[in-house]
Amino acid sequence: MKKNMILISIYTAAIMLFLFSTAFKVNSSVEIRGQEKKEVSEQIWAVEIEAEPGESGSLEQEFEAAEGPYDPDLKAGVSDEVKDDAYGFDYDEEGRLEVAKGDQYVGSYFEIEQKASTTGGTTKRFIDISSPWTGAYLYEDMAVEGSASIEEAFEMENLAPGETAIPTWDDLF
Repeated sequence: MKKNMILISIYTAAIMLFLFSTAFKVNSSVEIRGQEKKEVSEQIWAVEIEAEPGESGSLEQEFEAAEGPYDPDLKAGVSDEVKDDAYGFDYDEEGRLEVAKGDQYVGSYFEIEQKASTTGGTTKRFIDISSPWTGAYLYEDMAVEGSASIEEAFEMENLAPGETAIPTWDDLF
């Protein structure tokens, strides 16, 4: 009789084990004069919450991200205007390089607000984000065993959207 009770308890505990995991990844690339476009960095934001049996965990996230296409034709002299949904580089009157954006360019930015917690278990985060526009860099690889409560907000504003860009996905419908 006692042996059956132990098996039932182990089975119940195994059902209560749960895992939350989410990640965001974007590739940034750059074109060097006369060369092919090359990847500069991967943009990664990942979190994992694993609660132990009988413990609780939660993950709340709100984020918005955009990475519009690059149009090399303007700088190369193939075209005299940047494509409507892209960005590119052009020269101003003094010969300095400047950014040109199409009216429908979606932008280049990443914003997140996040709350991750567990009363007992493991909280993991891996962040590897850089900005080719500012040189800013954020790297984090951490794990917390036991109880954890993390609240954070992060913004990386590289290029604003074009004037007629659809600002968020829900405005498409």
